[in-house]
Amino acid sequence: MITTTAAAGSLLPLTVALPLTGAVLAPLLARLSKRLPLIVSALGLVGSLAVLALIAPHVYGTGGGILAHYMGGWGPVHGAVLGIAFAADPFGMTFALACAGIGTLLVVYALSELGGLGERELGAFACLFQLLDAALIGSALTADLFNLFVWFEVAALASYGLTGFFLERPIALEAAFKIAILTTIAAFAVFIGAGLLYTGHGALNLAQLHNALAAHVGTADLVALGLLVAGFGTKAGLIPFHGWLPDAHTAAPGPVSALFSGLMVNLGIVAVGRLAFQVFPTSQTPILGILMVVGVVSALVGAIMALAQDELKRLLAYDTISQMGVLAIGLGTGAASGIAGSTYHLVNHALFKSLLFLCAGAITHRTGVTKLSEMGGLLGRWPWVAGAFVVGCASIAGIPPLGGYVSLSLIHHGLLESHQYLPYALMLVAQLITIAALGRAAWLAFFREREEEYERSESLRPGMLISLLVLSGCCIAFGVVPGTVIDHAMAPAASGLLHPQQYAHDVLAGVGSLSHVVVDFHYTDLMELGLIVVSVGLGALLTAGYLRSKEPLPVRALRAVHTGSVNDYAAFLAAGAVAIIAALRWA
Repeated sequence: MITTTAAAGSLLPLTVALPLTGAVLAPLLARLSKRLPLIVSALGLVGSLAVLALIAPHVYGTGGGILAHYMGGWGPVHGAVLGIAFAADPFGMTFALACAGIGTLLVVYALSELGGLGERELGAFACLFQLLDAALIGSALTADLFNLFVWFEVAALASYGLTGFFLERPIALEAAFKIAILTTIAAFAVFIGAGLLYTGHGALNLAQLHNALAAHVGTADLVALGLLVAGFGTKAGLIPFHGWLPDAHTAAPGPVSALFSGLMVNLGIVAVGRLAFQVFPTSQTPILGILMVVGVVSALVGAIMALAQDELKRLLAYDTISQMGVLAIGLGTGAASGIAGSTYHLVNHALFKSLLFLCAGAITHRTGVTKLSEMGGLLGRWPWVAGAFVVGCASIAGIPPLGGYVSLSLIHHGLLESHQYLPYALMLVAQLITIAALGRAAWLAFFREREEEYERSESLRPGMLISLLVLSGCCIAFGVVPGTVIDHAMAPAASGLLHPQQYAHDVLAGVGSLSHVVVDFHYTDLMELGLIVVSVGLGALLTAGYLRSKEPLPVRALRAVHTGSVNDYAAFLAAGAVAIIAALRWA
């Protein structure tokens, strides 16, 4: 362990430099051996994870703390910052650890699934993969708004290449085009929003911006906030900014879909959380109410659209939209339990959604079948995949002793503590529909019989199996030891968001500790356990009914809105940005 906080803070840039170095080396090493790029990728991410683990005790210890490092020694002078800063607080550190750890597992999986590609292809894949993961780690640790925009752009550029990696597939090319158009619009919104704040306050450092905005938030500041929320909301896949997500997550290879859905979308949530709490004063803006509305709509619409899908990966993609809504709901409570639950669910979502997309990738890659209506009988063929899929579904459903039970319970408590009973009821409805959608997928793919044999069927390779087992084990572990995780990680993360003045002071000072926040969780809460039993029972009935009935009118209406046209989705994005700005200004 590193003994001094200054030494720990100086290591923060290394967490991004290691995967970036691997990204540069990957195409070059591919000329020597086609396996070397992915091996170097795994080593780079393991190195980043190791550095984060060295820094973590200084961030999570004694109730939580903050470490800051100013590049080139350009530290603050009388509260003004010229240099770019990295700052590790429990909220960002949690996301960074998830990116490095799960990213490593996805590379291990890719070594098995994509090992048959040519040297140039594997070199390019490894380069883009590490660029994206490095951007996610950088976005988690940056304390500078413009630097956050830079990492947004690095992640976007890498995602274009990874989405369209198999250009011979028309769906991949179309999906890459959509994500390029919509993410470019989102990036422009972020850039303009950052520019407005800099013009008004001469600051880009998040802590300095908080101090500048604490006294008064003007109209230009509200416009900037609306643009920033729309831009980062697009990255998160929140409705109505979600048009790119289903196509991109469906078209990409299995480990890339897992990277997108498990990790990349969380960049948007982390950025919105920082803006809502650590930059803008929640007392002067209705941002929490906006997050609640957007979250509830995303949770419901995403769940309904997931229930309606026949393609497995598209179903999981729409469920990602729903889960991003759940995260926004947790932040929107403004309560310690809800924010801690949202941070907890961010980790759980990274685990269970990566797990489910790897399962889907294993099925489609080894059978060539993508539609649920054409699947069946996979339980006997691949029991390990079936078990991993069930674990992921059960965690999303909030069934104990899996991690999803803990995080969803905390968000429920946050809603009840803040007396937001209507969002609480609507979130329960969304959870019920989610259970039905995933139960339907599990039944059609694994448990029902299939009369015909699959045209091709390959066995799982060791790297694929290892990744599935580790992710499944983590889903269980985060549900078995919630007290330790809440006390040492999630409660400090909530404290960092709920005490923005302290965050700003500590970032400008270079180091500091956070106030203690109490987050209560009772595993045997009879109300939560009863809700799970009822939700699973009603979800099973809804699954059975949906399998036997015609598509309901609300589902057909939502399908009609999702035209697949990038023009329509760009219009939704623009309309959503205008609506949020109007709500911020006149609510």
